[in-house]
Amino acid sequence: MKSFSTELKVGAFSLVILTLLTYMTFKVGGFEWVKKKGYVLYAEFKNIGGLDEKTRIKVAGVDAGTIEKIQLKDGKARLVIRVNRDVVLYSDASVGIKATGLLGDKYLEIKTGLTKPELKDGDTIKNVQEVIDIDDLVRNLSGVSSNISTLASALSESLGTPEAKKALKESILNIKDITAGLKETIAVNDHKMRTTLDNINNLITSINDLVEKNKEPLTTTVSNIKDFSASLKTEGPDLVANLNKAAKELKEMVEENRPTIKNAAQSIDNISKTIAQGEGTLGKLVKDDRLYESVNKAAEGVNKSISAIDRFRTFITFQTDYLTRPKDAKGYFYVTLQPRPDKYYILGIVSDPVGSVTTTTTTTNGVTVKEEKVEQKIEFTAQFAKRFNNAALRAGLTESTFGAGADYFLFNDKAKVSVDVWDFSNNEDEAKNPHAKVGVDYFIFKNVFLSAGADNIFNKKRRGAYVGAGLKFEDEDVKYLFGTIPKIPGR
Repeated sequence: MKSFSTELKVGAFSLVILTLLTYMTFKVGGFEWVKKKGYVLYAEFKNIGGLDEKTRIKVAGVDAGTIEKIQLKDGKARLVIRVNRDVVLYSDASVGIKATGLLGDKYLEIKTGLTKPELKDGDTIKNVQEVIDIDDLVRNLSGVSSNISTLASALSESLGTPEAKKALKESILNIKDITAGLKETIAVNDHKMRTTLDNINNLITSINDLVEKNKEPLTTTVSNIKDFSASLKTEGPDLVANLNKAAKELKEMVEENRPTIKNAAQSIDNISKTIAQGEGTLGKLVKDDRLYESVNKAAEGVNKSISAIDRFRTFITFQTDYLTRPKDAKGYFYVTLQPRPDKYYILGIVSDPVGSVTTTTTTTNGVTVKEEKVEQKIEFTAQFAKRFNNAALRAGLTESTFGAGADYFLFNDKAKVSVDVWDFSNNEDEAKNPHAKVGVDYFIFKNVFLSAGADNIFNKKRRGAYVGAGLKFEDEDVKYLFGTIPKIPGR
């Protein structure tokens, strides 16, 4: 076999070297052999911080393209970015300048975003994260250090004297004593504070549940008030006109009967003159002292009897409350006997929806089922009450068990805050503490009142809120009510 000549070998070697140099030149210089792939996007920075053309672009740390060109446009650096075609960017994509290390090369990082539509060739990435300028940061730090130096000098001048040092030391010692005392107080009252906060939290939760469960009735009530105000606004002018008309007619009637009124006044004057002269029975009563004394003694006796009767007052109360915990209504009927303003007796009947609770436990195939049977029960109340100015204390039978209570009256007895405690022997179902109730009654009219409060607050299982309304009549109101009922005529 004929061997290659030395010249041919040298020429082949030179051709290979030339080919490698050409490839490296195109590769390092960034020249493309074929048509460029991917799509072009734009981004504008105030400061690109040392980025160059051909700088790599990364998405999640993976190469995703290069910077083709850097242009200056309106005082900003406009980057022409070529992104690989398989990389999908969305309209909320963001771009920022990062470095591989503290002193490493910089690259352009793109976050793809999530909000459609997708970015297309020629679009601009609007979310740009500007690079921090080290020179500006150094200048700001220099200004901060100058301010700190000034502050330190001022503090040194203020606290440099012996008096200032002594005062500062005393202040620190006082703060130390205060914090020690505060720490001791918190440690001693920690349980009480936690209990109080738990009770407040439970009360707020109960009120929130009450409002949520009764949102529709409250909305209806507000709507009714709105309708009533609108009706009053519409019919108010007619009512005022009718009152004016009645006043005018009354004035005309008085004018027409003026002579009759004058004659009646003259007749009364003549009668009084006759009595003054001692004529007739009334005249003798006025002139004769013995008859006057007899009649006066009789009148005093009758007056004492009538005064005792007048002082004795009777009140009848009907009340219904809605309890949130059993989600049922509770009815009350009270008769209050008041022989004196500072002493009265309360007799009542209560329809308790949770009067009797029977618990039945059944075990079937190893599964235990507990059932509660709640029955309504009629209970009785009989209390003696003593009033001291605006406060009153009560004791006696409360819902068929011993109980006590207190009332505080506001706004001339228009509002009342009440506290009642009963069932000290814990006879109620799963009751670990006595039954306690706190509530407020407010009279919106003379005989109509609204009530609200918290019920059974010491027993967690039965604790809840209540709202209600009631009617309260005095014996005079009942007499008037029955007196105005028309009688049915007999045949």
